[in-house]
Amino acid sequence: MKSKHNFKSFWRFIRKNLKFCTVFIVTLALVFLSIFWGIIPVKQNFEGNLLVKSFSFTCQENESLLLKDVYNLSQIDLSGLKKFTLAGTFSSLADPELNKRERLEIESIWENSTLTITPTADFILQELRLQKETRVKNLKYAPFDNRLAFSLQPNSQPVNLSFNPSGNPIKITLSGYKIANLPQKKEDIPLEFNLSTTEFKLEIQQAIDVNLQLSQDQEQPIFWRNIKVSNVRFERPIITGNNVRDDLVESTIISGNIRMAQQDIKLEENQFLIVEKPGVEILNQIKIIREDSNQNLKLKTTGENLQISEASQGLEVSVSGNTNSIQVGLNPRLPIAQIQGSFLSRYLGSEAIVAIISFSAGLIVSLLSWLFDNFAASP
Repeated sequence: MKSKHNFKSFWRFIRKNLKFCTVFIVTLALVFLSIFWGIIPVKQNFEGNLLVKSFSFTCQENESLLLKDVYNLSQIDLSGLKKFTLAGTFSSLADPELNKRERLEIESIWENSTLTITPTADFILQELRLQKETRVKNLKYAPFDNRLAFSLQPNSQPVNLSFNPSGNPIKITLSGYKIANLPQKKEDIPLEFNLSTTEFKLEIQQAIDVNLQLSQDQEQPIFWRNIKVSNVRFERPIITGNNVRDDLVESTIISGNIRMAQQDIKLEENQFLIVEKPGVEILNQIKIIREDSNQNLKLKTTGENLQISEASQGLEVSVSGNTNSIQVGLNPRLPIAQIQGSFLSRYLGSEAIVAIISFSAGLIVSLLSWLFDNFAASP
């Protein structure tokens, strides 16, 4: 009976203060919606610039151009090619039989067989186009010897490496290969030949390692822009080979900055970047950062000592994508900084969202206090 009496009293109070109760309910709904919109994760676009030692990614579009017009290559090493064909005019002092050939069918006899191309004059990598689902692993630049290296892992469609020898002879060194219809030799087979065409293509159908000796005179960018990608990783495994439990993952990030939801996170050396799926979707730009006479220097003061250190070298990668959470930390399991996207963060900064949520919470407390006080005082 008492609960029935309390209900009737509460109902009389609502009818008596109908306008206030309506405003209260509407305000309460808006407050809860603002808190919901400010807290619940929502996927948003992000962008960033990173300087890295190496990184890996998977191509998500057919015929994606990765490398273009790499001039004056002095040496190209390709490891892992199983079977390929060379066509042209051949000359060899070691094996005159090759001089009669116009086409060589070559097959590997070792797992790590290596084809080395050493130009005698101008030699250009015209382009490297990736097919969908091609994996590029451990793309890195070694500044000490000016080399660009990476692993190519085609999926179902072959990848073409297109070179332009400019009509000049090329020295080929085969390590761990045999030539069809010729006696097999244990040592490397050095031979020189002229290509019958102005373009030299190699069709890559299996995983290989590519190593390019770049020219110091290369001025224009060699990487193409706006490559659609997935599964981007700024890290590399450290494998002991003894016990899987001993294996580690090392961050390859040197420095960088990520921006999302009007917030920024600065990355320092060896920190991990953890991005929820879909994550990085476009490589906007890739640039080689190497030592030159105009490079900026970093000044550090330690007590009374002044230290001068050169700026870091590596690959500068501009990325963009979509996610609802970005985390950064030296340990990927224990990140120290985070940006989380929400509906309100698309339009407001973090301080404004905190202010709205704080104001909303205070308003709810005030309205509830007024409601209970006046209901208790009502007859």
